[in-house]
Amino acid sequence: MELEDNEQAPFVLENMTITPNHTGPTFPDRYALKGEGGDRVLTCLEAPNLQVSIKASLTVTASAAKKAPPGTIYLDGVAQIAPFLDHEKKVYNLDHHEGCVRTFTLATCEQALIMCVKGLDLRDREWKIYANEPDLDTILAIWIILNHQRINNPNAIHRRSLFALVRVEGIIDALGLEMRELSGFPAELLQKLVRIIDRLRVSELELKKSGEWSKTDYLDYTIGVLRKLDQFLIKVGELDDFKGIEELARIELINNRIAVVIASDLGIYELEPHLNKLYGNRLGWVALRKGEHEYTLRQMDLFMPVTLEDVYQRLNFMDPTVKGRTGINRWGGSGDIGGSPRDSGTRLSPEQIVSACRDVIEKRSDIRHVKRFLTSAAFALLVVVAAIATGQNWHPLSWFGWDTASVCVQTQMFGYHLAMLVFSTIMLTVVAWHRPWQFGIMLPTGKDWWLILPFAILCGLTGDILVPRPSMFIADTPTAWIMALVLIPLSLELLFRSLVHGMMARLATIQDSESKWFFSGPTIGSSLLYVVVVGLQMNMLSAVPLMESLTNGILVKYAVVAVIFGLGAGMIRERSHSILPAWLFHAVAVATLLLIYGPV
Repeated sequence: MELEDNEQAPFVLENMTITPNHTGPTFPDRYALKGEGGDRVLTCLEAPNLQVSIKASLTVTASAAKKAPPGTIYLDGVAQIAPFLDHEKKVYNLDHHEGCVRTFTLATCEQALIMCVKGLDLRDREWKIYANEPDLDTILAIWIILNHQRINNPNAIHRRSLFALVRVEGIIDALGLEMRELSGFPAELLQKLVRIIDRLRVSELELKKSGEWSKTDYLDYTIGVLRKLDQFLIKVGELDDFKGIEELARIELINNRIAVVIASDLGIYELEPHLNKLYGNRLGWVALRKGEHEYTLRQMDLFMPVTLEDVYQRLNFMDPTVKGRTGINRWGGSGDIGGSPRDSGTRLSPEQIVSACRDVIEKRSDIRHVKRFLTSAAFALLVVVAAIATGQNWHPLSWFGWDTASVCVQTQMFGYHLAMLVFSTIMLTVVAWHRPWQFGIMLPTGKDWWLILPFAILCGLTGDILVPRPSMFIADTPTAWIMALVLIPLSLELLFRSLVHGMMARLATIQDSESKWFFSGPTIGSSLLYVVVVGLQMNMLSAVPLMESLTNGILVKYAVVAVIFGLGAGMIRERSHSILPAWLFHAVAVATLLLIYGPV
């Protein structure tokens, strides 16, 4: 059968009917562009973990290519090094330019085809494919890589037609058009293949002839040729069950599992067979975006080390629309399927949703908790050292040009706690700017935290709560009471129950207004740091030497009361989601001490 000139006429190649340049309902558009500007990448909706970047004149040195991150594939001249396959690092260079005898080396598209025929499976991770010019050799290699799951399925594609097309294009690209007879194909078949190649390259040749090739949007051009290749190579009806699935975010978990966020018009149960085809058995959790702010969350692997209940708790902690509030406007559901807040939806991005999934997994790592505690302790130490330095050099009259000031205001204790309040506020402004609710900077919610408030009275009855010296009450009673009920409690609570607790809560499970009661890691950690700072300060105020305090048990008593007090304040902070009740807890303890014992 002779090849016809009519663009829409079907041709026969190896007894297979191929209709070029025809877009019909049996060939959905599987390719899309993501990103903006110079960061745009090309993706295939059936291989969302593969991203293709094409930038003119893109090259990397030999050393850079060898040190490329895992999941990198260089195509046709990008890497200035001989072709190589590093299976251990998952880095490949498919090329026939540098460091090889070009006459004896297969073209890039042939190298890609052989890799896929040999069983290359690219579903195990994210891959970045780099090219610098979309000639037909490169685009064929891209098509093969994006469709690698179909290459070894003769029922899915015209497999022999693909092999023939790649063989002829490989010879032409490597050796020149005049050497095409080296393919060994019969003259009639070879003529058909060359005509197909010419049809695929017609836009490229026109752009080069007009001098517009260098100004062409290479990604848009590549998508156009990929769509034509779909018409040539994919069997009619093979894509009838194609479901448009767009991957919005992905993150690695543990044991080769991943969490992804996808967008589709179908429901989560309808998508499950297609998700299994796309991701194999790697999918741990999937979030399906149903609307701009609506998501369905599904656990695909029943043997994940944690359940969706843990993921809901993390998402509720992170989501600005939830912020721990009571009621149904929260992430929630069963242990295997759930969703975003019903009333308002979520303000979390796809990247934040998968990040929450990883946080839930990684919070089980003890070393991460230790690192988070040490980081929080370092921030607290920085604030305390700055406050001590300020208190020891506190001269408000000369600093602010005042003629007079309260005796209390001029004391080192006032300067110390004022500096602690200021420096804690500055730190919180930096670290809590985008997520203030994580640090308790919000109005209280819930009611059961009131149950802990009586413990504040018991702590006050011990007489071991930090208050101003008696001389300060004698000299200026109103200012001393303000220091006792506002300045000292607020400065300590902002530092330990807001800054330290909030930083430690980044990867920890904490209470909320509807959870069970328990001592969380952040509550325990912030209480320990509180004991060290407050215990030493109370010992200094008592004017008893440190060794004597240790010997007679005074310091131990301070520490025990401080631990109990810190745990109570931490639980109130968590169950109310706010720093304000923690300050109230502290103020009640101080008021109890002063009213029962007077200034001590």
